[in-house]
Amino acid sequence: MLRRGEGARVLEVIGDRWSFLILRDAFLRVRRFEDLRRRTGAARGTLAARLADLVAHGVLQRLPYGPAPGKLDYRLTEKGLGFYPVALCMWKWENRWSAGFDLPPRMIHRRCSHELDPLLTCGHCDKVLHLRDIRFNTGPGADHAARSVRATRRRQTAGPGGYEKGVDTTMFHAVDTVADRWTAVLLAALFFGLKRYDDINAALGIATNILADRLRRLLSAGVIERHIYQERPARHEYRLTEKGFDLFPFTLAMHEWGARWMPSPHGPVIRLQHSPCDHPLRSRLTCKACGQVVDPHDVLIAPPPKARRPRVTHPRPRAQPRGGKGKKPLVRRT
Repeated sequence: MLRRGEGARVLEVIGDRWSFLILRDAFLRVRRFEDLRRRTGAARGTLAARLADLVAHGVLQRLPYGPAPGKLDYRLTEKGLGFYPVALCMWKWENRWSAGFDLPPRMIHRRCSHELDPLLTCGHCDKVLHLRDIRFNTGPGADHAARSVRATRRRQTAGPGGYEKGVDTTMFHAVDTVADRWTAVLLAALFFGLKRYDDINAALGIATNILADRLRRLLSAGVIERHIYQERPARHEYRLTEKGFDLFPFTLAMHEWGARWMPSPHGPVIRLQHSPCDHPLRSRLTCKACGQVVDPHDVLIAPPPKARRPRVTHPRPRAQPRGGKGKKPLVRRT
């Protein structure tokens, strides 16, 4: 069920780091091929293929600019703009947890002039959404979901160094952590409450080497921890850390976008219920400062804050006795 859910369908379209980085730049109003290539660091062929995929799925559109023929801008469609909550949740997670990469730019909410701190809230009761308040139920589309799963592109990760000049490493940590189909469904399984290897493998039905690799990556990223629950033989379970729980808004926003823009013809595979108001979940992205719904056109981009250098205090040198270092002090003769 999880591997064929709404979030998993999203990652069949936007299932690798290059697609996420293209959308990152699209929301920063970077629209031309050469600018996208310079900022993402993608090879020309790779970038052209990802742009073609996003255009084919209605996330981007090509629009001519200037009098010269063949000059095209890549702009977000309404469907692409709907991905904004997902991108903003990634931005917030990166802003808190990134290390070794460029800090994300600051977002200023034009309506209240405060620095944007986005929150996912319930569209019915306006309460902030927490994992403990969400009930997961099977939808009618679960029985009709396709048995086959499309193979995804090879996972590519990057470190904080070795890039060409001009490459923007903003959100690289978030992208390298979650921009992969199997990592996303693995996170969904952990949010469902599955902790043990055999239970996760049975729920996802993926190859054991892929599952072991994704668990190892999440462990190294500090998203999960391994705890022993049986000593003889040694058995471990995987638990989300605080860093891992912070990915819940991203996972939820991904599910919501897939449910709206890539619905199953047989109905939802997974239904979410908000326990405090007992309504089917419909999330909204709101500004923490003013409580208003965040629209991409109401957000201003500002440079990231400069990291403060720690203040270094040097101890004052001790006064040396008269006569210089290592010499006896002068004695006045009487």
